[in-house]
Amino acid sequence: MTMSPTWQTWLFAITAIVSIAVMTVLQPNLRVQILLLVPFVAIFGLPHGALDLPIAQAIWPLKGWQGIARFAALYLGLAGAVVLAWTYFPGFSVFAFLTYSAIHFAGDWDDAPVILRWTGGAATIGAPSLFHRDDVATIFGYLAPMPPATLAATCLACVGAVALVATLIIVVSQPALRTRAILEQIVLWVAALCLSPLIFFIVYFCALHSVRHMTLTLNWIDDRRTAVHLSIALSVVTVLTGFASIGIIQGVGLETIENAISKTVFIGLAALTVPHLILVDRFRHSTATSTLRQF
Repeated sequence: MTMSPTWQTWLFAITAIVSIAVMTVLQPNLRVQILLLVPFVAIFGLPHGALDLPIAQAIWPLKGWQGIARFAALYLGLAGAVVLAWTYFPGFSVFAFLTYSAIHFAGDWDDAPVILRWTGGAATIGAPSLFHRDDVATIFGYLAPMPPATLAATCLACVGAVALVATLIIVVSQPALRTRAILEQIVLWVAALCLSPLIFFIVYFCALHSVRHMTLTLNWIDDRRTAVHLSIALSVVTVLTGFASIGIIQGVGLETIENAISKTVFIGLAALTVPHLILVDRFRHSTATSTLRQF
């Protein structure tokens, strides 16, 4: 696995510091935070996922529109199955989403030792609950009934506590592991402590995860310009679909704007993450194999 560029670490750290300073001054309420979630995820987060079609074209011979149509049908079919699961089994879906999110986000430290991949993935989902459990439970309450939402927040706090202890032990007792990966995870913990859970998610998802994934992907795609244009086009379609979904959710029920946006963003991300995770794992295996063949 290729080492991640140093500038990504600095970008994430500077973004976190600036966000902490700005949020300390502004102290936006939950509604404002949720309204901030939409443009930031749409502009800085979605494009990395919209590269999934170019990734698939780089891995498999998707010949012509028929090959692309078959891939799109499979991709959207998996996403649709996740949406159905959220509709009928929201409590279970919250736990499943958190589990595969931790696995997926741990990939941001693929160039680090296994223990740092584990602590990183656990920190991304567990750190906010450790410091702001009630806020996390409130957000989960938009997605599932309160009993499983509260239980999920409590479980995440426990995961976060274990990950924090492990990270501190590594910092103190393992000088060889004091790498940029551990620095990024320290920034994660500081951001989780100082920022609300939603702002923390925006900072991590947009300033580290999306940037890292998109950079790695573009390095392995031959026609980068076409891939970027396609990514932008698919992101626009996804955003328009998201706004339509928010309108539908509010139109058919008594949902508040916070509830409607939270459901659209997080259930939408959950739905897209399942096929995205499967594809990215296949992509990582493919790039790792290609790298080995060069030596």
